[in-house]
Amino acid sequence: MADRLNHGTETMVLRKFGINETYQLAMYLLDQYRGTTLSCRYAVPPRLAPAESRTRLEEEVKVAVVDTIMRHPMMQVGMMDATSKIPLWIQLQNLDLKQHIKWLYIKGHDDFEQTVQETFRFQLDDRFPDLSIKRPGWKITVIRQGNAPIMEVLLTWNHPHFDGAGAKVFHEDFLEMLNNAGNGAYERTGLDGDILRLPQAPPLLPTPIESLKSLPLDLRYLAKVFWEETRPRFLNRDVSQAAWCPIRSSPYKTQFRAFFVDNASLLAILALCRQNKTTITGLLNGLALIAFSSHLDSNVAPAFQSSTIMDHRRNLPPAPSDAPWVRSDRAVGNYVTQLPHRFDTELVARIRSKLPADASEGRDLSADLRRELWAVSAQNRLEIVRKLEAGLRNDLVGVFKYVTDWQQTMSDMAKKTRQFSWLVTNIGVLDGNTSTGLSTNTTTRSPTDGNTKSDDGQRWSIVRAQFGLSAEIPAAAIEFAPVSVAGRGMCVSANWPDCAVDAMLGERIMADMERWLAQLAS
Repeated sequence: MADRLNHGTETMVLRKFGINETYQLAMYLLDQYRGTTLSCRYAVPPRLAPAESRTRLEEEVKVAVVDTIMRHPMMQVGMMDATSKIPLWIQLQNLDLKQHIKWLYIKGHDDFEQTVQETFRFQLDDRFPDLSIKRPGWKITVIRQGNAPIMEVLLTWNHPHFDGAGAKVFHEDFLEMLNNAGNGAYERTGLDGDILRLPQAPPLLPTPIESLKSLPLDLRYLAKVFWEETRPRFLNRDVSQAAWCPIRSSPYKTQFRAFFVDNASLLAILALCRQNKTTITGLLNGLALIAFSSHLDSNVAPAFQSSTIMDHRRNLPPAPSDAPWVRSDRAVGNYVTQLPHRFDTELVARIRSKLPADASEGRDLSADLRRELWAVSAQNRLEIVRKLEAGLRNDLVGVFKYVTDWQQTMSDMAKKTRQFSWLVTNIGVLDGNTSTGLSTNTTTRSPTDGNTKSDDGQRWSIVRAQFGLSAEIPAAAIEFAPVSVAGRGMCVSANWPDCAVDAMLGERIMADMERWLAQLAS
């Protein structure tokens, strides 16, 4: 309905796509990437849990979604000229919320967790409607079972709209709006049934970082990047590239796995990280290095490269005074960059020399290997800290300024040797007891802490989160995506392209990561 309403009106162009947005769209158009999902498990207030409160629950959720998307204009816009070299964001008149919010009610005897995981995996690979349909690229699936005091909310989006940190902001703001919606006022200006009439005034979109700040590149850095991109294959003697995993594009299918770490274990692991001058991100890079070294032969992988995805919001200027998202770190937009790491032949050989004779049998880490692990993890954190201190100097997005045709660039990339064996994208700690969307509290608290108001039992909260990416065809062979909820533990997920990575390898690496984290926690 809203799609028809959005056609036939004069198109209002808001701005051109930014660099990150164009790059992400090119991957989507070439079927190198499909969707990203951040799923949160919400504790439902007792007044809304009974099955007879279903209508009221759906209404409160709808109103909270509306209030959240009104705070974040990237969720209100459509695309135009998507297949051109310069795609555009356009203003929409209406949204049909039936196209964006789906409810999945399952029977009492169904397995809730299994349904969540099956739905999550399906959403990752499900394509969005034709981009010529004037509709934002995001959808919400809510899973409910009988009178259960919980519901699962899966937010899946097309990456040009925003990144994983933006999705985390969405869930925190949505939680705030749910707790406000309980105050009883459901009428929203412009909301008629499921049709949301958007304001006539053009929305203010978050500005791409390259339009806000300069991205200076040292000549030496630029020359190095250019040489690595253009050198003929016979001159490429870089044994750290992931030549063991050739890039294959089809058939497109994501393999996805996840495991959970409870809060007590996470607190123990965090204490060890602090003691060894690293972070969860550094530790996961270190564990991955040992796992890959153990399952791949030195002949095919004598060295490795990995990548850490980073968030540029810290480098943004203050948000405009009329920005509905209020603060730069609360912008739902696209502000990712990446930092490569290199693990040389000497280091990898040393790690392999300390592995048990039969590493395939799933062993604990020896004291020797733990020393290597903490050294690598601390070095990894040091590289991340140096990158943070360098700000926007010699940043990959600065190099991207020289790309004129992203579809051609990504198509060419799929013909090259894969660079990264693995990647870590950690969106950090989600505040599941937030009383304000502007909360900056990301300390770990116990599940019994939080609001001490008398209406505590009637408040919404988030008790668990799971973050996942669809397979990125030319990117890392395996991508790890951790997310935590304050006081509730952590989920670590992994994805890989089914056509390029052996499922047994992916499962063994994930089993190692899970076992070793449990070992460290104990």
